[in-house]
Amino acid sequence: MDRLKDKIAIVTGGSSGIGRAIALLFAEEGAAVNVFARHPISGLPDEEPGDIGEELAKRVGGGRFLSVDLTKRESVEKGVQDVLDEYGRIDILVNNAGVFIRNKIEDVSDEEWDRVFDLNIKSYLYTCRAVIPHMVKRGYGKIVNMSSIHGIFGTGTAATYCATKGAIVNLTKQLAVDYAKTGLLINSISPGTIRTAMCKPFLDTPANYEEYCRRTMLPHLGVPADVAYGALYLASDESNYVHAHNLVIDGGWTSW
Repeated sequence: MDRLKDKIAIVTGGSSGIGRAIALLFAEEGAAVNVFARHPISGLPDEEPGDIGEELAKRVGGGRFLSVDLTKRESVEKGVQDVLDEYGRIDILVNNAGVFIRNKIEDVSDEEWDRVFDLNIKSYLYTCRAVIPHMVKRGYGKIVNMSSIHGIFGTGTAATYCATKGAIVNLTKQLAVDYAKTGLLINSISPGTIRTAMCKPFLDTPANYEEYCRRTMLPHLGVPADVAYGALYLASDESNYVHAHNLVIDGGWTSW
């Protein structure tokens, strides 16, 4: 329980779903985890109701919730400065926040397009731009950006979502090129269908669930912990020769 002992981490979108699983696992492994989100308790249905700040405090490394509007540069910069003021450094950044809106390109409004891009990709710009200079000064840092298998190939009527997730994969690779000589290690994760409240609308009937299972090599779908352990590997010293990699965690979907 010490794979991240004494590390200081930021996890965005950490009050629900995959982000919550990552934040709690990191804290259990010894990291002091700072969750950036709008609310400490998920507003999504069927999510665990617990306050993420209270849950982090029970773990080995502890942590806290910081109210941050990830779509606003000033809010992100304030949150990052708060972490630096409290701990003096940032070792790990996990960009996980995201939103899914189903739409076709001819139907999507400018407002929908901007909303998805603001959270799914612009927030990654804000956090990386605020955190990377401090990591470079120390010559150490781990960054994990959350994409999706739908950043690799498309899915039905999800033009905006797929565009942002593809952008995350390529942003990660470019950041890896730019900072390869500085001591930073930068990677992404592309989950398949994971059983979260966000995915529940697609799994709302036995037939739909079976269809998603059929698309994987394994006879079941993933859970948030499956992705959290991948993030733990990329954030730990066990992955010190892993750089510019997109770790696919999808039960074999993309190889089927």
